Amino acid sequence: MMIITQAIGNQMAEDTSKEKGIEPSSSAPTSRKKDNEIQKKKQKGIVSCIWNSLFRVHGDDFEKRLQHICKEEASVLARMKKRTQSWRRMTRNLIVLSVIMEVIAVGYAIMTTRSLDLNWKMKAFNVLPMFLLPGLSSVAYSALASFTRMCERKDQKTLERFRAERQEKIDELKEKTNYYITQQLIQIRL
Repeated sequence: MMIITQAIGNQMAEDTSKEKGIEPSSSAPTSRKKDNEIQKKKQKGIVSCIWNSLFRVHGDDFEKRLQHICKEEASVLARMKKRTQSWRRMTRNLIVLSVIMEVIAVGYAIMTTRSLDLNWKMKAFNVLPMFLLPGLSSVAYSALASFTRMCERKDQKTLERFRAERQEKIDELKEKTNYYITQQLIQIRL
């Protein structure tokens, strides 16, 4: 009861301060507003939830659902486009890095194998990076490519699911609004 009277008092104070052009203080009303919001949230009980679920009109809100589907579809398309652009950039950077590292590895192999006092095992060990780097680059490229393809397939399936759901909702809406019957009547009169 105390909370309700405080909420009513706050509302009246805010109304009079708005009429006078005075901004209400930010500290006291915010705590009271929170109490008021908690009170409003507590007002909806189990009985009202059951009542609403039993006697509520069970119509889908087609417009909101279609808007949600369109937004999700647009976000998936944007994500796919961004991934494609980043894939191209990543591929280009990987190729450039691979070439630079290969030139460095060849230079290292030439510089370290020039000395005559090294045995063949040390020379082979010094030349090894020159042969390993292209292999590592191709493994990295194939791993990135497979990951990108996996994400693309997942997004493509999601996109197809959204498009199918959107078409299903549109068809359901057409049936509920007798779109097909109206269209047939219009065609018959023409």
